[in-house]
Amino acid sequence: MRVLIAGVAGPTGRLLAERLLAESGGLVESVTGLDDRPCYPPLPGLRFVRASLRQPEWVPLLRAIDAVVLLPGLEWPPRRSQRARDNGLVEDAQHVVQAVIAAEVPRLIVGNSAALYGPQPPGPLVESAPVRGHQASAYARARALVADYLDVIARQRYNGVFTRFRTAWVCGAHHLAPVRHLASGPLLACGRADHALSLVHEDDLIAALTLALRRDLPGVYHVSGGAITFREAAALVGQHQACRAWGWLVLQAWWRWRFRGKRTPPGWFRAVIDAPPLDAGKLIAAGWTAQHGPRAAFMEALDVLQTGD
Repeated sequence: MRVLIAGVAGPTGRLLAERLLAESGGLVESVTGLDDRPCYPPLPGLRFVRASLRQPEWVPLLRAIDAVVLLPGLEWPPRRSQRARDNGLVEDAQHVVQAVIAAEVPRLIVGNSAALYGPQPPGPLVESAPVRGHQASAYARARALVADYLDVIARQRYNGVFTRFRTAWVCGAHHLAPVRHLASGPLLACGRADHALSLVHEDDLIAALTLALRRDLPGVYHVSGGAITFREAAALVGQHQACRAWGWLVLQAWWRWRFRGKRTPPGWFRAVIDAPPLDAGKLIAAGWTAQHGPRAAFMEALDVLQTGD
């Protein structure tokens, strides 16, 4: 199988490329990486093409591709100087998917954040839950719009095997951002300390993506290793202070983002609070098993951060 990874310079895309290239004599014959950012350090064996996902010049690559992995919704909130990346999320996804359809690539796998669900009733969500991220933060809204577009494509236009993953917050040695930002300031909002924070270890996410390359998994699947509460997360990062008003936390996030160059836009806090716990039973029934619990995923990222400090 010849695989193209769109978004290979991001942590998930790079990790997937590394795992596929490390398999000797496996299913994957070649891996092509596409991104408008540099892929550094270079990955031996990867054919890297630097181009915007909306550029037409890279589309002929699809003539020699058997599966495309698109990871538009798994990026962390961009720096203020890179906000156009998040604003163009839907356009990037549309261009790639339309090119895949035109080239008749037989397999398409898309990863998106479960923040797209927006505010939901209590309890783990199944894949049929309504998408309500349009009424939430900018982070959730962009991912909800991508989900809407993919739903239309799945119903009307794509004839190949179309897998859509909706993931919990990804943590691990290469995915430090969630833990870094939870540890950077107060995170306990009054009345929400026991809200569930769904996490998935990066290795388990890569296992889900590779499973979709090996097996036909049409439809939507949740990827989650479980959940911890914000109270537990606060204790793990050493925050034992009392809770603070939700509005005050958002104001602090805005101040740090606007004047101190932090990467946590205030809308992200709302996306985290709104993001529901996920029921991953459908993916488990398809043969996937989480090898790491949510606490282990959180602690691995935290240990790397503390060692770096």
